[in-house]
This record gives sequence, structure tokens and C-alpha cells, in this order.
Amino acid sequence: MEARITEKHDTAATLEVTVPADVVDATFERVLGALARQVRVPGFRPGKAPRGVLIRRVGAEAVAAEVREAIVDEHYPRAVRDLGLTPVHAHTHADAPAQGAAFTFTVHADLYPEFALPDLDGLAVDTVANPIGDEDVASTVARLREDHATLVPVERPVAEGDVVFIESQGEGGQLMPVDLDRTEPQLVAQLLGKAVGDELVLDLGEDAAAVKPTEPGDGAGDGAADGASEPATAPRRSLAVKVTDVKAKERPEADDAFAATLGFGGWADVAAEIRRGLEAERERETVRAQRDELVEKLMSATEVALPGSLVRRRQGHLLADLAGDLERRGLTMEAYLERLEQRGERESFERELREAAERGVKRDLVLERLVEMRGVTVDDTELDAAIRHAALRERKDPERFKRDQGEGWVENFRFLLARDKTLGLLVHEKTGRGEPPAGASAEDIEAAAEGARDTATDAAANADVDGAGAPADGASGGQG
Repeated sequence: MEARITEKHDTAATLEVTVPADVVDATFERVLGALARQVRVPGFRPGKAPRGVLIRRVGAEAVAAEVREAIVDEHYPRAVRDLGLTPVHAHTHADAPAQGAAFTFTVHADLYPEFALPDLDGLAVDTVANPIGDEDVASTVARLREDHATLVPVERPVAEGDVVFIESQGEGGQLMPVDLDRTEPQLVAQLLGKAVGDELVLDLGEDAAAVKPTEPGDGAGDGAADGASEPATAPRRSLAVKVTDVKAKERPEADDAFAATLGFGGWADVAAEIRRGLEAERERETVRAQRDELVEKLMSATEVALPGSLVRRRQGHLLADLAGDLERRGLTMEAYLERLEQRGERESFERELREAAERGVKRDLVLERLVEMRGVTVDDTELDAAIRHAALRERKDPERFKRDQGEGWVENFRFLLARDKTLGLLVHEKTGRGEPPAGASAEDIEAAAEGARDTATDAAANADVDGAGAPADGASGGQG
């Protein structure tokens, strides 16, 4: 085999691979031997049909395609290894191979970029934890009292803070409690001052799901040179209701009696536990913010060329996420894009989509290189504990969950856990706060599980070699 690079850029290369005639002939024999055992030819025992009869039975083009795939599968990995290339995506072009002749195929590959991270010693963490103050504790106490409030009937119009019971009018009317402390202000304003027995029509706001894309030329688009009207607006939703009851909230006092109902010896114990909980959550928030700060500084200080295939794949992920969100709101991607077109916003949407994809790919590449540089690993004990957490979160048996996800998912999951562990250790080194992380947090595990699923799905997308397989890339295709 002879392999040479015919063109090379930062993140792309074209290479030409030539396989000698004797190897081509041997591959033909191997493929025909396999086909002879698989294909039944009338009048011949399995594996005994003459080669010419077998080729006519299968088809010369089909045989050549099988041979081409076998040659590329065997020699493409050897070629990139010999040439010192690290592809993240590749596709080939080649004519059909012929017996007795050398075979040449061309590979167009996106390459893993070569780049260096900045000096980590020069990166400082400026984010600090704001101490928990008395106002934070008081706010939590207020919510706790709210959660344990008792509803007391009142004979007066609706006032702020009440719970109003309304019944929808019409066939199959339903009784609904409305907590004014947890309701949108525009609905609260409509209910204040109403009394039991009052009937009204509540304005529920715009119904975005009901907007249908307009047909071209119907005068509903915007941005047209002929002065077309504004784009269609969403109709407003309404609900006819009757006020059936009004109740005020009677909140328990922050005293020892309330503490006893919560299982504490006195209110001082409750207040101390609230403060401990707030301080623990503040610590978690601070560590997350410090990790985000480090990632931002790493990205800002790193120059890296981005492989086009990874950016396009990330765009696909973002569009799939958007399509799912739109579907939950009763909209389609086609309708959404058409509305953007009508508003003259399609170009800015596509630009922002690409920028978000580029940012995500750069973040992945930078963090992959960080893990490589620091040499952080996740051992089997840590991995099994994380898999057990991810499985139990989905209420599945850990071993079955692991088998169902597959080996590709497990390895990607291990890498993403190592990435989070690396960031945690780096934050600890920079801040000296607390103990170094002994393992992944629940949030890290859940994010890594989702990212590993996305990356494992990407593996199939990497094989675009005109019928022949290409090696899958690392975790840089995922979204963790």
C-alpha cells in the first residue's frame, strides 16, 4: 500500500491511497469466497458454484462494491496511521476495483486540530462566594412558612395573597384553585376585588401555538418593498369562570411550636439548619461559577481551527433540540423558519445558530485537550458508581442499563466524567477551597449521561465513506 497527502490545511486533508494488484486480487478472492458461502446458486452445492456463475448471479457491480468496501475498510485506517493524521470525519471517492489492476481511492478527511492551551498557572479564578446573610435566611423562612400555610375561609372580596377557587363555565366545568402569590400579575389584577358568585372572562394572554404561517403573497409578511403589513399576531386566549370561594392564608409563626411540627427541638435548630443548607448550596453555586469562569478564560486564550464536520453536527443537535421544544409548544420547525423568513430574521437566526455551534465545538476541543494534558482518569469504581446513579435516576437496573447503552456510551460517559473531574480539581488547585472532589456530583453525572448519549449517537454520522466505514471521533461530537 502507498499513501500520500495531496492537500492539507489546518483541519482538512486530501490523501490518495493505492493498493497493489495482488492485494486487490486477494480481496476479490476473499469476497467471492464469502459470497459463495452465503448465496445459493441453483444446481450447485453451497460454496461450490464457479466464480463466473456466482458473479453473474450476484452482479459484477455488487461484487466490485463489496471489494471496494473491504479494501477501504482495511487500508484507510493504516493510511491515516502511517501519515500521522487524526481524522474526525472522512469520505472517499473511487472507481470500481478491477481484478489484475492496482486500486486507488481518494479520502477527504476533517482532521482533529493541532493547538496548544495557555499556561494554566497564569489563569486566575476571580469568582468568590458571597456569604449567606440574615436576609437570605429570612427569605427562606418566609417560603417555609408559606409552604406550611393553612387556608382559612373569608367573607370579603379577593385580596392579594389569597387563594381563589374558580370554576370554568360551560359543559364539563372544572374547579381550579388559584394561588395569587404564585400567579402571573396580569391574572392577579383581573381577580382582585372579585367576590364569591362573580362571573368574569379571564384574559389568558396570547396563544402562540395558534399562529399559522401565512402563504406567500397574502400580504401578511413584513420587510417587503411593496409595503406589506406586519406579520400575523397570535390570538388571545380567554376563559369564562365563576368565583366559588375565597380563602386567606394563615402562616405559622417562626417559633418553637412550628419547629416541633418540622421535627426539630426548637426554632434555633431550624434556623441553624436553614443556614447550613443555604451555605452548602451557595458553595455548589460558587464552584459551578468558578468552573464556568475557568472554561471561559481557557477558551478566550486558546486559538483553535474548528473542523467543519463537528460544527455541522453540533448545528444538527441544536436544531433537533429546538424542534423538540417547538413540538412541545404545538409548532413545527417549518412554521418557525417560515415565520423568521417573514420577519426578515432568518439570516440572523442562522448566524446565531452557527456561532452557538462553533462555541460548543471549541469548548469540547479545549476541554478534551485539558483532560489529555492533566492526565486525569476515572477508574472502574468511580465509573460504576456514576452508572448506578444514572440508572437509578431512570429507575432501571444498573447492569441492564449499562448493557442497553452499549460500550460506546460507556466509554464516552467515562471521558465526560473525567472532564468534569479535571475541572473540579483545577478549581480546587486555584481556589484552595474545601477538599478536592472525590467523585462526580449528581449534576455532573446527569450531564455526562446525556452528553454520552448524544456522542454515541454521533458515531454513526462519522461513517460517510461511500459505503465504507470511517473511525469514530472522540467526545468532541457531544454536547456535555
